[in-house]
Amino acid sequence: MKNIDIILDRQYKQKQFFKEIFRGEIGKLGYLKDGQSIRILQDNGDYTNILYFNNIDDLVNYTSNKAYNTNTYFNLSTTNGEGGKEEDLVRRGVLGFDFDKKDFKEGFNHKDIINLFKSLGLYYHILVDSGNGYHAYMLIEPTNDNYKIKRVSKEIAKRLKADLNAVKITQLLRVPGTFNIKDKIKPVNVVHQFNQDTIIRYKIDNLFNRFCKNKRPSNLDKVSRFIKSNFNIPKCIEDILDKGSEEGQRYEDLNKIVVLLRDRGRILSEIKEVCREWAIKSNYDDNLEYQIENIFKNRKHVSLKCKDCKDKNQCLEVKSDFNYPDEFNLLDMTETHTKTLKVSKRRGARQMKPNDLLVYSILKNHRDGLYREEIIRDMTYKGKPRLSHPTLTKALQSLEDNGFIEVSGKPKFYKLKPIKSKIELTYNISYAATYEAIKGHISTEELRLYNYMRYLHNKEQRENPKALKGNLFQINQRDLAKDLDITQGRISKMINNLLEEKLLGIWYRQPSHNNGYDYYIYRLNYWLKNVHKLSQIDKLNILGKEQINWSINYPKF
Repeated sequence: MKNIDIILDRQYKQKQFFKEIFRGEIGKLGYLKDGQSIRILQDNGDYTNILYFNNIDDLVNYTSNKAYNTNTYFNLSTTNGEGGKEEDLVRRGVLGFDFDKKDFKEGFNHKDIINLFKSLGLYYHILVDSGNGYHAYMLIEPTNDNYKIKRVSKEIAKRLKADLNAVKITQLLRVPGTFNIKDKIKPVNVVHQFNQDTIIRYKIDNLFNRFCKNKRPSNLDKVSRFIKSNFNIPKCIEDILDKGSEEGQRYEDLNKIVVLLRDRGRILSEIKEVCREWAIKSNYDDNLEYQIENIFKNRKHVSLKCKDCKDKNQCLEVKSDFNYPDEFNLLDMTETHTKTLKVSKRRGARQMKPNDLLVYSILKNHRDGLYREEIIRDMTYKGKPRLSHPTLTKALQSLEDNGFIEVSGKPKFYKLKPIKSKIELTYNISYAATYEAIKGHISTEELRLYNYMRYLHNKEQRENPKALKGNLFQINQRDLAKDLDITQGRISKMINNLLEEKLLGIWYRQPSHNNGYDYYIYRLNYWLKNVHKLSQIDKLNILGKEQINWSINYPKF
């Protein structure tokens, strides 16, 4: 065949291809209607060339003659002639699926494509050999509903095992009659195209109803209800969880849900459950799992703009309380003692060290006092005492020297020393924190840090009328490091572990207006993670002795 005949044949096949892809958008003399354009992108590795055509004949004349030494692609949607972003797209009359041979077994061919479509009760209208695989096209009645196109394309691609990265709304595929020069030069040819008289185009609504429309589960709000009732969710987020989100607002609302729940101390799997419920209500499935994980790991803060809050920028006035269950074993701590957790350089000043605090807390839990063997029994977990024999001896001696305990009898009997002050400033703290240290989940240094933060929080609540309400507390890690005479890096690591063990939670964080660094508002927690899985012995240690059968009912995430 002569070169002119090759070009004419290529032009004819290209024109038949584009006429079907853009049927309904082509008017008189081959011009596209409503000022639409077909976007062509060419790339040879050294340069990228982008062109727009509003006439089919002009498009075919160009691509059939400028096909050599370059990869040539086209947008499946018509555009406004200004770009290839989603906002530039006008209408779509086709769904396209990319099958890369390397993703399938050796010998994969067009017959396998036919079988894949048959397995779904679908058929393609055009099949193109792309050089390294196949492009299959399903023709649909022209639509500008990009949301449904994205959802349907993704769901069908999953079932066909097609390339999920090639089903974006801004999708580009190769122009038949051109060449694939990615590795070796290979022609891009139409394998099969149905006669236009036999084609029945799919309706996007029918495909959406079949592949994307989920039935609303009867327990759809189960996880959301638990979250809302237990974690003081702002009104704006409650509305999002209750009603779902409108198109155009979905992604930003997803960011709000993930960041807010993460900063309330919820783990990723729990947040995913909440977001799945929200996604069903919102008809949202734009790579949901990936989006949640990406936001959870990378987005540091969001602006909630809750209308029902006084501070319309950040919703910080949402109040979080301790709200201890009646069954929890609470220690009545005194500021006179806990203020000595701060390191003092004054000679002769009383000082409670990390190991001292562990023993002190155990004695706090036994107001009538304990013998040494009883103290060892209480600090033993799975057969291993938390402190060694000499370390315990040193801690008991330190507590006695500093006047925190009194010692009597033989064998020695240890008991907290009464405070002589007529008015003593006290606050409650759960024994759960001490028990975490006994089990080795936190160090005695981390127990001291948590108790010192509780002391500062109580002091601020008493002295500062503008302090954050409930169990919310804001402090600079640098100040903590200075007070406890350790490095700021060590403070940061200890706080991370307290966050991991759920003794602390990040209630909110945002960038400082002064230096751009994030500052944190902590939630001083009181519960243990997975309390509902505790053994009877553990419950007996943490909870009141009459509450062995007590349990918390959590939903299963």
